[in-house]
Amino acid sequence: MKQLRMHGVNELRLDEVPVPTPGPDDIVVRIIAAGICGSDLGFLRDGYIGRPSGEPVPLGHELVGIIHTMGENVSSLETGQRVVIHPMKGRNRIGTGDPVHGGFAEYLLVRDARSGESVFPVQDSLSLERAVLTEPIAVSMHGLNKAATHAGDRVVILGAGPIGLGAVAALKHRGVQDIVVVDVIEERLERARQLGASATVNTSHQALRESLESSLGTVKSKVMRQPSINASLYIDCAGHAPLLDEVFGMACDGARLLILATHKKPVAMDLAQLIIKEISVIGSLSYPTEFAEVLEMLGNQQLAIEPMISHSYPLDDYEVAFLTAQDPHLSAKVILRLD
Repeated sequence: MKQLRMHGVNELRLDEVPVPTPGPDDIVVRIIAAGICGSDLGFLRDGYIGRPSGEPVPLGHELVGIIHTMGENVSSLETGQRVVIHPMKGRNRIGTGDPVHGGFAEYLLVRDARSGESVFPVQDSLSLERAVLTEPIAVSMHGLNKAATHAGDRVVILGAGPIGLGAVAALKHRGVQDIVVVDVIEERLERARQLGASATVNTSHQALRESLESSLGTVKSKVMRQPSINASLYIDCAGHAPLLDEVFGMACDGARLLILATHKKPVAMDLAQLIIKEISVIGSLSYPTEFAEVLEMLGNQQLAIEPMISHSYPLDDYEVAFLTAQDPHLSAKVILRLD
């Protein structure tokens, strides 16, 4: 079968490898579609995952497919069933360090296959084009859960890449009306508006604080008596430290700051503002329990999701697909198809 593997820095090859065979507790899934994640692009820039091994490494962890074969102990699933895969449950590290198994392949082994834990059935009414977004939206959803997000929140999203766009969709699902999205790329901001953002700010030519004052208004802080932006939740999907400094300066009393972006260097934090305003900073990683919630959300056909996907390519066109995914002006979520 065909499997896309990383052989070094910016070196991808579509290799021929054996079709996997399931153990007693495993399944093999025929992959239909897989999304290119920002972490895939990061792995490719580094040429390895974790620590260099010198061996080719398969990529791909945003997956939807059809169960092809099952081990003898698997009883909660059925051959031919449409499923999404949780890539990090049980003994799986699919596309994120597993030396053999990744989702950019015709077939994929899923170890310890359990319905509702490592494997999630997809209802017939849900298109696979929407289902393939389960994993990236689950990243945003886990953060919203940790931040105790509710319909009355007034939200500022910093960064309109796939995770930021997923956050817009998840917030709309929760009934949030005031969602302001900040980015420097107009194409991304247009997608945010299509997903339901109430306002956008392009900081390449708009002042952030003044724009947020216009969209959300201000309230006075209790201690300093200075006007602050009337937003209850900021979501960092940009990973740009200077933006966080601005957030501490303009946040109102009791605001929460949710960090979904990856910061590879230490970030200075204005602890005086944090204390005076009682700002909460919340870190979030992965998606331990969110897949079922996201699948329910995706089943709402009234919820706009399609603007998250910008391109779809057959697996054989992986080179142009990865180049497209690396261009933030051109792409949002890029999908590789294997159907």
